[in-house]
Amino acid sequence: MPLENDERVGGTAPAPPQQVFPQQVSAKHSGQRGAKKPSPYGRKGKETRRQLMDATRKLLGVTSPLSISAVAISREAQTSPATFYVYFNDVEDVLWALCDMVTEDTSSLFLSHDYLRDPTRLEDDALAFVRGYCDIWAQHGPLLLYRNMEADRGNRRFYQLVLRVGLPILEGLTERIVEAAPADQPISRRDANAEAVVFIGAIDRIAAALHTWPDDSLMPDVLLRAEARVLVRMLRR
Repeated sequence: MPLENDERVGGTAPAPPQQVFPQQVSAKHSGQRGAKKPSPYGRKGKETRRQLMDATRKLLGVTSPLSISAVAISREAQTSPATFYVYFNDVEDVLWALCDMVTEDTSSLFLSHDYLRDPTRLEDDALAFVRGYCDIWAQHGPLLLYRNMEADRGNRRFYQLVLRVGLPILEGLTERIVEAAPADQPISRRDANAEAVVFIGAIDRIAAALHTWPDDSLMPDVLLRAEARVLVRMLRR
């Protein structure tokens, strides 16, 4: 039976996203509706919500997020559409909840204060950093593609997720770029931040391309090592 249009996340996918990370905008002033906040569910309610999210993630492995419906999610979770709407406003809402969970994975990119600061380990740390970023895409690619697409479409709450991931990484790299500049050739924090934006934007697009077109890309290790060399040159002036 054909699904009604309002059961799906509609729209046509835009051009590949090019992320930029300006100052964060308060969700209160964004004009964008928020996700349905989880009520203090009991054990059964939390289990049902998790089953719906797991079912959505499973469907993402075989179909476009634009084609996923509340009916399909409910069927995969072995529950009813009415139950789905107890926990989520719509399909976009459950996809947002899944994308929100991905932001936690980026906390492992900066392992310690000395990370990307120790000259004797800079090459190893740089390679570990770009591989870690690429691993996040390998694990959560469909969700990150959807998150970026919605942010580029002007969906403010998905844009906020991009900022939550990007800003801590940018701040860490900006600090290290400023510290690495020689005393007789200092770099302003503004210029250091701009360099960090360019670098993160580049590795984000490469990670997305490696995930989306693995058979049409250069050898991943070649690209990752090239990224690491660029990062080393940024931090060893």
